[in-house]
This record gives sequence, C-alpha cells and structure tokens, in this order.
Amino acid sequence: MANYKSQREQLREKRLEGQKRQLRTVLIILGALLLLIVGLIFLPRLLVSKETLTNQVGFSIGDPNAPVSVEEFSDFQCSHCKTFSQTLEPEFIENYVDTGKVYLTFKNFPIFGEASENAAEATYCAADQNAMWQYKKALFSFSSFQDAFSDNNLVSYAESLELDSGEFQNCLESDKFVSAIQADMANGKNLGIQGTPSFSVNGIIVYSNDLVATVESQLLDN
Repeated sequence: MANYKSQREQLREKRLEGQKRQLRTVLIILGALLLLIVGLIFLPRLLVSKETLTNQVGFSIGDPNAPVSVEEFSDFQCSHCKTFSQTLEPEFIENYVDTGKVYLTFKNFPIFGEASENAAEATYCAADQNAMWQYKKALFSFSSFQDAFSDNNLVSYAESLELDSGEFQNCLESDKFVSAIQADMANGKNLGIQGTPSFSVNGIIVYSNDLVATVESQLLDN
C-alpha cells in the first residue's frame, strides 16, 4: 500500500512539474510578445537621428569646393546599398566629408520597382525639409519590414523625425518629384551606372569596394 501511494505521489509531482513548465513557457512567450509590441512602438524613434550632417543641404553634404566630388547611386530595396549605408558610409563621412576632402551627393536610382520609386519620392519630400540624410537612414532601417514603403509608413518615418507630417504627406500625394527621379535615373544611365550601390568619383564610376582607393587617388591628383 505504501509503495502504491508513493507511485501516486510521484505521478502527482510529475504533473505539477509539467504544469509549472507550461506556465513558464507561457510567461516567456507573453514577455517576448510584450517586448515586441514595445519595440514596434519605440524602435522607430531609437533608430533615427535628427542631427544634421556637415553642411547638409538637400541631397548633399560637405564642402561644395572639396577636391573630390562623389555621387552615390542607390536603391532602398538593395541589400548591398543598405549594408553600405549602415556600415561603411558613417566612417566614409567622418574621414572624407567632415574633413573637407569630399563633397557627397546621394542620387536615387530605383531599379527594383514601384516600392523603390515610392521611397525615392519620399526622400525628395524629406529634402524639402532638409532632412533627407536622416530620412534615408530611417528608410534603410525599416527596408526589410513588410510594406516598408507604403504611404502610411513613409509618413510615419517623417513623423519619427518630427518633420511637418502634413506637408510631407501633401508632397507625397502630389507626385511633384516624379520627374526629378526620372532625371536621376537618366543621369545615372548616361554615366554608365548599371547596378547599386555605384559611385561617381570625379566622374569615375566605381563600386563600394573601390570607393576609398579611388577617392585617395583623386586626392593625390588634386
């Protein structure tokens, strides 16, 4: 009888332990969901910066009289463009733009369809409020999200930068910069741009792996 009771108690203890494990699992899942919800609310404000860059005017930063002029051709759905923007560009700006060696201009080259064109148009609307470079950072930060470049999300990124969202939305709806984007595309094709990200360094077309070496070469020649 004692042995039978012991087995019954052991079964009860196993059931209780199983219930505890299930409860812990549920609590972990609920905690993860809570963190996700909080992240979706606050992450946009954490990922964007309102600080302007050196001599930031529209799509350009740096000294217009710098010895080297660099044009960056990019698409917001291009993974290599995102990598350059987030990992290589900050150091490039610090070493060459902030020091007066390079005048850097961003050029839209939306080769991946309508969503890319929407994002490109939004950069012009951000440039109207002299926040293109900050807005560009937000676009790349959220480029992998579903519907990242829908009109509603494009406006929300502007709001996270504390831009005039009404003015920004009116700009998007007006399509007034479509011709400017087409001009960017035509300019890039005339220069020989075939993919993104590509760079024109004093008229010399290179990819990101040759950017610094080409800039250094041009600095020696000027």
